Amino acid sequence: MTKLGLKAEDLEPNRTIFHGIMPGLSCSPIGRVRLDVLFGDSSHFRREPIWFEVVDLSSAYHTLLGRPTLGRFMAVPHYAYLKMKMPGPKGLITITSDYCKSLECARDGAKLAESLVIAEKRRQLDRIVAMAGEASTASIPTKDSADEAAFKPSQETKKVKLNPEDPSYNKYVVVGTRLDSK
Repeated sequence: MTKLGLKAEDLEPNRTIFHGIMPGLSCSPIGRVRLDVLFGDSSHFRREPIWFEVVDLSSAYHTLLGRPTLGRFMAVPHYAYLKMKMPGPKGLITITSDYCKSLECARDGAKLAESLVIAEKRRQLDRIVAMAGEASTASIPTKDSADEAAFKPSQETKKVKLNPEDPSYNKYVVVGTRLDSK
């Protein structure tokens, strides 16, 4: 805001919520402002007042023109060629962008998205560590003698070797001696 010479009292309140501009985040603008924007050059231009939502976000982009704005200007954007065409008083106005600047913005946006994802994963990990710490400090219930008796095998059991033909195989199973032959 300060780069545009705007103060907080220049903004009008707004209840818009943005989704999908920053990965995984939604945000509310701190206000909106109406600015005159010139498209084209001094010999052939179009001047339009545009309402801008002012958002406090870290982003590689300084402004985004949404579909309603593009529709109002009857503008046709071509993202692959970084061009936008719109009608003007002397015919079409073609607005082009710098490819290097576009790549720089895309790279900065990717870094920002990656840092936001890493920060969110770190917050999730911190929550998991805190929950694990709480669980480890929780008291472990003591065993009752009745519970221990319920899980003791009966006296009538025997060990049976799983592979009696191999003397080096030392695994056994415990079975009851009073089992039915079926």
